[in-house]
Amino acid sequence: MPPTLRTTLCEIRDDLHVLRRMVAARGHIETIQGIDALIGVAEAEAIKIIRCIDRRA
Repeated sequence: MPPTLRTTLCEIRDDLHVLRRMVAARGHIETIQGIDALIGVAEAEAIKIIRCIDRRA
């Protein structure tokens, strides 16, 4: 996998975690749950994409 794609996926993941911490600090429970769901979906999709690209390499 091109390093730039992997880096981009990691940066997006990291940004979602930063957003979650910011929202958690404000106590918005429903928003935190939504962000957690997005993080889960994003990580699952990233893993699928990385595996697919790595198999082709």
